[in-house]
Amino acid sequence: MPVKDPFKEIEEMQKKMNKLMKNFWERGPKAAGTMRGFPVDLRDENGNLIIEADLPGVDKEDVVVKTRENQLMISCQEESKKEVSEETYYRRERSKRGMERTITLPEEVKPEKAEAEMKDGVLKITIPKKKVKKKKEKEIDIE
Repeated sequence: MPVKDPFKEIEEMQKKMNKLMKNFWERGPKAAGTMRGFPVDLRDENGNLIIEADLPGVDKEDVVVKTRENQLMISCQEESKKEVSEETYYRRERSKRGMERTITLPEEVKPEKAEAEMKDGVLKITIPKKKVKKKKEKEIDIE
């Protein structure tokens, strides 16, 4: 019975891992599209809710922001195309990556007055909070 060389098997596994990591790092920030979501910060500032989402490598034209009741939905669909043309060879590659997050807002807001801007791969959304009237309290006698 032939004996397998364990070092050769480790070497083969190392080659496969190197190839896998090379493919991942060559795609750079666009590889984020294969993840389930993206990081989001939510804070209260001067009567507004401020939401900041990191979307590196995504153009603002590819981002959609919507509100529904007490939720904010952020999604992006990124399409990349690559064409190479040579004398006897032609190749065209396309891929689409999408990311989506739904954030439940902690307070009631005025979505019609929301503003959004995108700068350096960070989406910043400012939504004014509704002013909640304090409800009158009444003590109830216990019999």
